[in-house]
Amino acid sequence: MFTLRGRLAGLSGKLARHIRLGLRVQIALLGIVGVLLTGAICLFGLKLADTAQQQSAQRIALRAHVVELSANYLEAGLIGTAFLRKPDDKLIADHKAVVSSAHLHLDAIEKMVEPFDDGDPLKQTSALRSGFNLYLTRFQNLVSAQQVLGFNENQGLQGKLRATVHQVESRLAEFDQPRLSNLMLMMRRHEKDFMLRGDEKYTVQFDKRIDEFGEMLAASDMSAAVKAELATLIKSYNASFLAFSVSQSTLNDEAADFVTVYQRNRPALDALIKAAEDRYQASEANAVELRKALAWAIGGATLCIGILALLFGQRIAGMIARMTGAMQKLAAGDFELVLPGLGRHDELGEMARAVEHFKAVSQQRARDEVDAKIQHDAILAQRRRADMNRLADGFEVAIGEIIEGVSSASIRLEQSAGSLTATAERSQELASAVAAASGEVTTKVQSVAASAEQMASSVDEIGRQIRQSAAIAAKAAEQTRRTNDHVGELAKAGSRIGHIVELITTIAKQTNLLALNATIEAARAGEAGRGFSVVALEVKALAAQTARATDEINEHVGGIQAATTQSSDSIKEISDTIGQMSAISTTIARAVEQQGSATAQISRNVQQAAQDTQNVGASVTDVQRGATATGAASSQVFSEARSLSSESARLKAEVGKFLGSVRAA
Repeated sequence: MFTLRGRLAGLSGKLARHIRLGLRVQIALLGIVGVLLTGAICLFGLKLADTAQQQSAQRIALRAHVVELSANYLEAGLIGTAFLRKPDDKLIADHKAVVSSAHLHLDAIEKMVEPFDDGDPLKQTSALRSGFNLYLTRFQNLVSAQQVLGFNENQGLQGKLRATVHQVESRLAEFDQPRLSNLMLMMRRHEKDFMLRGDEKYTVQFDKRIDEFGEMLAASDMSAAVKAELATLIKSYNASFLAFSVSQSTLNDEAADFVTVYQRNRPALDALIKAAEDRYQASEANAVELRKALAWAIGGATLCIGILALLFGQRIAGMIARMTGAMQKLAAGDFELVLPGLGRHDELGEMARAVEHFKAVSQQRARDEVDAKIQHDAILAQRRRADMNRLADGFEVAIGEIIEGVSSASIRLEQSAGSLTATAERSQELASAVAAASGEVTTKVQSVAASAEQMASSVDEIGRQIRQSAAIAAKAAEQTRRTNDHVGELAKAGSRIGHIVELITTIAKQTNLLALNATIEAARAGEAGRGFSVVALEVKALAAQTARATDEINEHVGGIQAATTQSSDSIKEISDTIGQMSAISTTIARAVEQQGSATAQISRNVQQAAQDTQNVGASVTDVQRGATATGAASSQVFSEARSLSSESARLKAEVGKFLGSVRAA
């Protein structure tokens, strides 16, 4: 047995030595393992995520049904409240539709919570269904009670009560019985108070008024047949009100019971909503944790694969780095080194053996290149010496011609510099003479400019005085115009006073006529109208005095109007005269302004001439300085020309020495 085990171990060792994996196979295996591991994690995570997604979708649907059930129940309550305020068949139909929708959601919730544990809060839907059925029963009772009463004043007991009331009121209105009518109004008020407030005390007060009406009806003076008819109508009215009050009380009780049942179901529904929300939140939290775990698993697998790839890459990179260092040394000429990896049986070993072959070839090629280079250097040295001699001969000829040209140019430059110096001296003398003449002209022009400025100042002062006179005349004309306007207003006021005086005169005449009529009537009345006659005479005397006063006012007003008209005409003539004076002053002011403009133009031209003369003097001074600078520059050019001649001779000598050295080399 031990011999067989030893043989198997030896066979395994031989297989391990002979079966070697290359780098490409190793890299491919690493990638395949990484992909398989990551794929397995992803598939497992996707399966868990799908399960979590299904659970979350179920929780979302459950929560949606619970929320819709709560919304339907709330809407049903609002419809019931609206029905209590104003009954309507449409509200009953709307309530039925909302209740049907709520039943559908409740059925869906019960079906979805069947797999849950019995202790789960969502399993308490049976209690909610019983409470919901009780709520529907209460609403049906409420509708039935309201139908008995009627949905409006023309239906049910309300319509019957209204009809009996109208019969009693119509029949009673045919008779003059205010006390019975008052009792009837009090019964109607108790009826309306009960309808509005629902208090039983109003029914008691209603019964008292019924008894009082019966007693008062019996004591009235109406016929027995009418009394019997009214008593029958009152009994019918009493019976209708009694039936209405009982039904109204029943309706109030049903409404209170409806509200109580509705409020009783809210806690169970709120608990159901909270349980559905908690389950949904737990499902979402589970999904989040699942996604986190999947992300950590994928990240961990990626990290492990990355670490393995990094280690594998570092191992390969280390081998390649050693191979690169050996190749750099080989490129530097170190052919004695031993390349790493020659004993490997993978791609790196093949690379090392290829570089070893390259090393041998490079050694032989280097030896051949050294021999060829020695022969080539000898040939190049002979060619370089012949080329240098040829270049030296050509350079000597070219430089000689250039040096001769420079020497000739320097001599000509020296002669030109002498001529330029003489010209600059003559220009300086002429510039001095022109500067003296320009100074005299400047002095005279400045004197003329000062006179022109004084003349312009005088003309400006005259123009200012004339403009001031024109302004005063214009102001006087404006004041005259305003005075004329005031006089015109005074004339208008006089006219209005005249009209008022005429009105007073008319009133005085009418008063006189009235006094005369009153005197006549008093005379007709005799002794009884004597006092009235005295008053009429006083009124007549007062009317006469008023007429005389108005005549005097007319005379005075006429005098005022005549004086006002004369004043207005005089003021108008004065205004015309002032206007003519203003026009003349304006014409003089324009002439003086034109004269001032001409004088100012002359002054500006003279000042410009003076400025130009000064500019000429400054330009002459600049010319003088330029001539001096030209003389200095020409002297400098003359000196440099002499220096250039000497340096060209020295250059020629140095070139000869350089060419001798080149030929000797």
